[in-house]
Amino acid sequence: MRAAVLHNARDLRIEEVPDPAPGPGEVLLRPRFTGLCGSDLHFWEGGLREVLADPVILGHEFSAEIVEVGTGVADAAIRPGALVAVEPMWTCGQCAPCVRGTYNFCRNMTWHGLSPKGGGMSGLTVVRADMVHVLPESLTAVQGALVEPVSVAHHCVTRAQVPAGGTALVLGAGPIGIATYLDLRARGVERVIVSEPSADRRAALAKLADMTGGGADLILDPGAVDVVAAVRELTGGEGVDASVDAAGAEPAFHAGIAATRPGGRMVTVAVYMKPVTFHPMAAFLGGVDIVASCAYCNDFPAVIDGMVNGSYPLDGWVRPIPLEEVAAGFTALEAGTELKLLVDVQGS
Repeated sequence: MRAAVLHNARDLRIEEVPDPAPGPGEVLLRPRFTGLCGSDLHFWEGGLREVLADPVILGHEFSAEIVEVGTGVADAAIRPGALVAVEPMWTCGQCAPCVRGTYNFCRNMTWHGLSPKGGGMSGLTVVRADMVHVLPESLTAVQGALVEPVSVAHHCVTRAQVPAGGTALVLGAGPIGIATYLDLRARGVERVIVSEPSADRRAALAKLADMTGGGADLILDPGAVDVVAAVRELTGGEGVDASVDAAGAEPAFHAGIAATRPGGRMVTVAVYMKPVTFHPMAAFLGGVDIVASCAYCNDFPAVIDGMVNGSYPLDGWVRPIPLEEVAAGFTALEAGTELKLLVDVQGS
């Protein structure tokens, strides 16, 4: 089968690899669409390469068709031909976080698509049966591939605890920032302010704002305005109930704390590649809770329901590319000229 194999930094090859076979409790999948994620980009750039000694098949955000079911899988819905979204965490189920139900902190975690387990940018791949979520017939394979990244956003919005009718600030309008915006709007948060330096991303978000009734006037260019001052003006001097840092840049981190109302909450969901300088008094004086949001935990079902209900429109921010263009896709993401790229693995 063909697969996108990362051998080293910026050395990604489409090549033939052996077909996998499912073991007991596992399913053989034919990936349909696979998202290019910021984590994938870091691997491609070499930023996380030190954790892997051998080549790896990329792809942890993907939808797939079940080809074969291994022995011991009792769920009748998990059958050949079913379209699924994959929750790509190989967890142990036995460590303290798993026993507590917070499996996103599993001490023995292995990520499908970021490890030797295989990945979604391949003709076939194998996962445990409990890692797949069968999709309703009304959803497409493209939507199925977005369940994973949207679940990241859904989890961080849950952590933000913004009440319906409340206010929020999203820093960064990349894919996670856009999905966070849509999730906040779906939960009834009336005023969602977004800060994003890219004109193209602001334009894409403005279309989604029109669709959700959010208002394009709440999308700020941090290069042109003082974001904290603008947020306070838009909230009657109070600040937002919660801010979400989906940018992963130090100015966004500081702006998020300063723009949050006293007693509010600032959630970091971005992956930071280097430390930030932080004075605890910045949060102390306003009683701002700084909370991290890592991946997702039991979020897939709610996101799938939201997709059925139309909460996450794809207009203007999602584009498919063929498997042969994965390397070019990473180059475009690195340059900031694309938003969300989905690899059409089977060339459908």
